[in-house]
Amino acid sequence: MKIHRYIIVFVIVSCGGGSGDSSFADNESYPSITTFNSSDSSIYINDSISLSWISTNTSSCIASGDWNGNKNTSGTQTITLSEIKNYTFTLTCYGDNNSNVYSTLSVDVIESSDDIYEIDKESYCKSPNNNSSSYWIDEFNNNILNPNIYTYQLGNGFFANNTWVAGWGNNEQQYYTGPGEGYARNYKSATNTTENAFIENGFLKIQPIYNNTNQFPDPYCSDKECQTTWDYTSARIVTSINKTINPENEITVCFRVPDGTGHWPAIWMLPQGFIEGNKSWPQDGEIDLMEARGRIPQAIGAAIHFANSNNSHQYISHEITVPMNVNFQDRFHSITFKWAEDYINMYLDTNNVPFFSEGKNSTPFNNANYPFNDQFYLIFNVASGGNFDSNQIDTTKYCNNEECSNLSEPDRGRLIIDFIEIKSID
Repeated sequence: MKIHRYIIVFVIVSCGGGSGDSSFADNESYPSITTFNSSDSSIYINDSISLSWISTNTSSCIASGDWNGNKNTSGTQTITLSEIKNYTFTLTCYGDNNSNVYSTLSVDVIESSDDIYEIDKESYCKSPNNNSSSYWIDEFNNNILNPNIYTYQLGNGFFANNTWVAGWGNNEQQYYTGPGEGYARNYKSATNTTENAFIENGFLKIQPIYNNTNQFPDPYCSDKECQTTWDYTSARIVTSINKTINPENEITVCFRVPDGTGHWPAIWMLPQGFIEGNKSWPQDGEIDLMEARGRIPQAIGAAIHFANSNNSHQYISHEITVPMNVNFQDRFHSITFKWAEDYINMYLDTNNVPFFSEGKNSTPFNNANYPFNDQFYLIFNVASGGNFDSNQIDTTKYCNNEECSNLSEPDRGRLIIDFIEIKSID
């Protein structure tokens, strides 16, 4: 592996201008640039930075150096840097009597490395890019979980062929909350959110809760012979008929997973019509873009499920790991699913080589139906326990209430989704 060394250079210089005369009126305020920042001080070629600035007592600002033009007195701008060099960005802002102040910062652009994790940063997600004829993105920029796109699945199981399948077929221990009288402790109809699923600071957050002293009462089972209370609650959000996806599309999800044994976060897909009973599992397929075990921070897996010619369940799975210092619980990563007719490729972050690649002509489908050329919908959930990781749960890593006041870092107990992007493969 070829490693490229680099030096980070970050310089800020400020200077005041104007008359400097002692007769300058006491009640006149000098202009000031209170902040002028770059999202990164060193990036790879063809990556982007975001410049942000705030000024006070100013009437106009002008950019110079490696950017130019008139700027608002406060604002942000995203810039793609396409040369290997040290870029310099200067912002000059003007106040009364032609007084001015300026700030300068520098950003190093270096050659791309084979190791995309060589630079330590908060997110390694592939950047959204509206370069297709059909494009949709949700960046969760307001606190409303759009009910025209997202709905909830409730409870601890489902009916299949008139038979109740408890634990969602995996011995899961959580109860999924959502809208409906009694089906959540705090469903907010105005935002379509609950104590287990909400939008905060531009992120969709799914928060499992463990509470064995104030268990969740299942309204469905209040007068029936089934389990009436639950220690664990969580959320399972689906797009279903509201946002279905076909082959010849590309899906990217930027996410961070929760920490702790027993957390089972997943981003996956089922065939449209499954909820209505028109499709069956595993004959009509399942596509798992991401599954993670809460006790293993540096690895995630992807899989496809189907049936062989004898109608028995079959699956193909692949796991990918990252260095521990950029693990999936501490940093944001993305899965990109490039879905072609007869073929499935999945990519981690900005890697150009898929870590999962299977198609209709792969050996496993010599004696099996290939069900992945149909419409599917997205699912986002966090299970508690279950067969995926031996049904073990570390309750000390779980939020105990809606505010997650028991954890010093509440986001450590949540699946966090930064954005979802769907676009055509043109």
